[in-house]
Amino acid sequence: MARLHCNPEVAVCGSCAHDLAGQLVNRPAITPIFPVHDMTAAKEFWSRAGLEVEEYSPEYAFVMFNGAEVAHLDLRPDLDPERNAAACYVHVDDPVVWHQQWQAQGLPVSAVRTEPWGMVEFSVKDPSGNLLRIGRNE
Repeated sequence: MARLHCNPEVAVCGSCAHDLAGQLVNRPAITPIFPVHDMTAAKEFWSRAGLEVEEYSPEYAFVMFNGAEVAHLDLRPDLDPERNAAACYVHVDDPVVWHQQWQAQGLPVSAVRTEPWGMVEFSVKDPSGNLLRIGRNE
């Protein structure tokens, strides 16, 4: 829950804040749905990344950060992780800190790079082959 600075007695959950932010900039709130071939491995990966996983059913789960949904996990037992082309770009304030935290947890992160187009970023693939690029504009 986050409290409004102008009216501290009003608290808003992370999902509502995410939706409201999308309304303020006149764009939809977008949450990727990642196919996963092993829900146990997927939940363990996201938990090691420091995010909360809320199981909706044995075949579906929500990945949360500070109370806001950041991804959904959809069990697809026939998924071939080597052929999975699902990807998402995650904008964060400090990709170096995220990189250090995820590397410390043993996640298979790439090196942090400053790309020619000005983004400071790194990438990681989850056990189902979903690609996440984490970064910010320099």
